[in-house]
Amino acid sequence: MTILYVLLSLLVGLLTFLFWKHQNVRKQLKWAPTGPTYYLLKQCDLMDSTKNLEHIRSLLAENNGLCYVEVLTRPVLFVSDMKMLEWLLSSNTILKKSKAYDFLHGWLQGGLLISNGANWRNSRKILSPAFHFGVLEQYVEVFEEPTREFLKILRKQCGKNQVDIRPFVSTFTLDVICRSAMGVQLNIQTESKNEYFNAVSSMCELVVRRIFSPVKSFDFLYRFTADYAEEKKHLELLHKVSDGVIELKQKLLESDEVQDEVNEVGAKRKMAFLDLLLKYRDATGKPLSKSFIRKEVDTFMFAGHDTTASALSFTLYCLANHPDVQAKARNEVDEVVEASEALTYKKLQELKYMDLVIKEALRLYPPVPYYGRITTEEVAFEANKIVPKGVVLTVVAYAVNRNPEVFPNPDEFIPTRFLNSEIKPFTYLPFSAGPRNCIGQKFVQLEMKFALARILQNFELLPATPNVGLILSAETVLQSKSGINISLKQRNSE
Repeated sequence: MTILYVLLSLLVGLLTFLFWKHQNVRKQLKWAPTGPTYYLLKQCDLMDSTKNLEHIRSLLAENNGLCYVEVLTRPVLFVSDMKMLEWLLSSNTILKKSKAYDFLHGWLQGGLLISNGANWRNSRKILSPAFHFGVLEQYVEVFEEPTREFLKILRKQCGKNQVDIRPFVSTFTLDVICRSAMGVQLNIQTESKNEYFNAVSSMCELVVRRIFSPVKSFDFLYRFTADYAEEKKHLELLHKVSDGVIELKQKLLESDEVQDEVNEVGAKRKMAFLDLLLKYRDATGKPLSKSFIRKEVDTFMFAGHDTTASALSFTLYCLANHPDVQAKARNEVDEVVEASEALTYKKLQELKYMDLVIKEALRLYPPVPYYGRITTEEVAFEANKIVPKGVVLTVVAYAVNRNPEVFPNPDEFIPTRFLNSEIKPFTYLPFSAGPRNCIGQKFVQLEMKFALARILQNFELLPATPNVGLILSAETVLQSKSGINISLKQRNSE
């Protein structure tokens, strides 16, 4: 009886503390417009990944770009207001990723995407040289072979009324990241059977389910669920692939097959991503640990291929459904480079209209529709506007990019909107902004531009029949539950 009394007293004490904390947060955030409270079954619009994008976009539109809600017991500020975005994303103190990123830890184990504090700063400093202009320029020549294989695969899809392009694009972008950033060839497009793609897609779904589950959001309880067993199965495959990449690269470096090369003007080539990690030495001559290399390879194998696959797939969908835009982009490509000619970095820079197409597709379909930070201390947004410790600040990139006050007719695909208008900072966020912006965004855009040019040289993109449209799904990376369906016709096939 005494034990039961003690337990009940502890429970009452805990609930009292949580209630007091909750009321204190509400009081400090009374300046922010308040939206719904999502408890258990009442949170259905957030739990449904195919509904929450438009649901949250509507909340933000009704509340001038800022809305405080409570998700389970967590205080959340959804943000699309430019002024607050500038304050948040420019901050050098609000840098910690929200708890949702912790659910990626089993996979990415503290890599750059999910690390915080000194660990993040150290990783960013080490990895930044791998995305230097000189390295990106070197990658262009590496893009050619995996793109050639991709075109062969697409030719087999010609004539079909409906092709879900996303799985094919995913294996292509994985092949590209392995050959360029990792420096290894694994015959991914011809032998993978989409296993890696399926594992990544499932992991992204599992993360979203955990975010909104009152049971699965707790690590201890999650271990007793079927989702945990599924995650372990996927992690075995994902880590096996990344371990294989590291092992193969180490063997190449130990052999005579990889030498320090020089470019055409005799300057030493800059090291690509995995070369840099394996050859790195600190001031004392100490190499990076195996665990550091492994977590960063896992991070960039995921982020470097999946975000690009999302962006490229949606761009192909836009072109297939807008023949006038497609014709203009193709004409530009045909004028700049012959089909049999090498597609160089310099030639890619001449594709100005293609830049507009990519920008507009990224505006409509940002690869990461949300990203979150959490306050580690009380901070002041403005005078008398305090954000208490422990509040999740969720940047809704999807809503930012579709703000009608910035982009008239925001749901329409109009590449020329970027032609003569200067977009204000923090009103267009396909890759975040500020200190924690996407380190690989230039790589993604360069790869997309190369692939699109070669695709348009070889194919006419058509709407799928029937054209079922998109059912957008807000997961770790933006998806479509109905697939991203187009049809392909080979050019000059008569």
